[in-house]
Amino acid sequence: MNKFQEVIDAAKGRKDTSASPTSLVRPQKQQGRGRPPGKRQNPDFDQVTAYIRKQTHQGVKIALLQEGKGQEFSELVESLLAKWLKVHT
Repeated sequence: MNKFQEVIDAAKGRKDTSASPTSLVRPQKQQGRGRPPGKRQNPDFDQVTAYIRKQTHQGVKIALLQEGKGQEFSELVESLLAKWLKVHT
């Protein structure tokens, strides 16, 4: 028997006494795996490049980790630039 024959018969209204009731039950969709969508897919964000000294970058990353609030480097840059923009506009 074709592996899809039970589904075809069910769609056509045919009854097959050999098919168990559970054989026609569709499997449930699994939850998405992996990371949730991030800033890269968010249209409100742009990826930019800026050159800063390695020592500054490393120091900021260490300070953020030591602070323990889970703030990302990009969040810090965003907040600092937003404050600067507020003062200059």
